[in-house]
Amino acid sequence: MPTKVLLLEDDAGVRFTFTMALQNAGYDVKSVASCAEAIAALSDIETGILILDLKIGEDMSLPVADYAALMRPDMPVVYITGSRLFTGGELFGLSRNIRWVLHKPVNLPDLVSMIDYVAGQMVTAEAC
Repeated sequence: MPTKVLLLEDDAGVRFTFTMALQNAGYDVKSVASCAEAIAALSDIETGILILDLKIGEDMSLPVADYAALMRPDMPVVYITGSRLFTGGELFGLSRNIRWVLHKPVNLPDLVSMIDYVAGQMVTAEAC
């Protein structure tokens, strides 16, 4: 069964491109454009990987990571950001599920490799 990925990205073109790249790599991707949609979608996903764009319009997606930490404590979060906020790694201290941060522009093979790596960590943790 393919690993489920929930992708939150407000830019439609980037969202489509990331979704296609991850689907082509074999992931079951649900993509959403708002924090509210992401929180609602978390109710439908029991396991998987959460990919969040840090800035969604004028808002931050940190509440989505916090909600995931409460509802899905084992769900890893990968942040993608073009922002210069949290350049010193502070993002990792803001939610216990945050595992990695990628900076835009994101190279698609790098995105897929990162998600492959995180998915591999999930399989290893489940085997223990």
